[in-house]
Amino acid sequence: MILQHLPLELTRLPEELANMIQLKGLDISNNAIRELPGNIGELRSLVSLNAYNNQIRNLPPSFLSLSALQQLDLSGNKLTALPSGIYNLFSLKEINFDDNPLLRPPVEICKEKQLYTIARYLQRADERDEKILEKIFKIVANNITKANFEFLCQKLNLAISETDKSTMSTVSLSETVHQVLDRWKTENLSVTTAALRDQLTRALTMIGAYEIMDKITALKLFTCAIKF
Repeated sequence: MILQHLPLELTRLPEELANMIQLKGLDISNNAIRELPGNIGELRSLVSLNAYNNQIRNLPPSFLSLSALQQLDLSGNKLTALPSGIYNLFSLKEINFDDNPLLRPPVEICKEKQLYTIARYLQRADERDEKILEKIFKIVANNITKANFEFLCQKLNLAISETDKSTMSTVSLSETVHQVLDRWKTENLSVTTAALRDQLTRALTMIGAYEIMDKITALKLFTCAIKF
């Protein structure tokens, strides 16, 4: 079954589309679609997806379940980042991400239309982001005051447990902060490392931890100049 040339100026696809589990080809190009259905991964038989010239900004997590997908054209959209797990789409042979404002990976990485190159870049970017986040955790742990730590937990919606309070009386504040931040990271495994970093730095700015932010900014400038 193939669906082609859906109505012009379509802004979204119905969730019911995922019920068409035998669908092999889907052409939704030249519309005004802003997002793909969250359950698009149910289309396990989908081999070809043309969605060029739309307004798609991101790909839902279930997109990575399209294991039969061989041809993908998302050119002319508003994608800024590709999901790291795109390498799991083992059947994918033809890809086109041209004319997107991609930042991760950069546009030039995608120009050759080779999935391996894109996947390898994203893997290295993930490893780099992990190292940067760990360094930020250390900066926060070594420089934050107890009062600011409590404010930070509030901004991150992170409860300080009785165990944490007990730990603070037996170990250093630095160790406690690091343990709590590690737990926060574990509780948000569905969020990208880069997003966690941005969320943390926004929270630090909101509580007025400017000295810590200065150190983090210096770290970011340093990591732009070297490779780990």
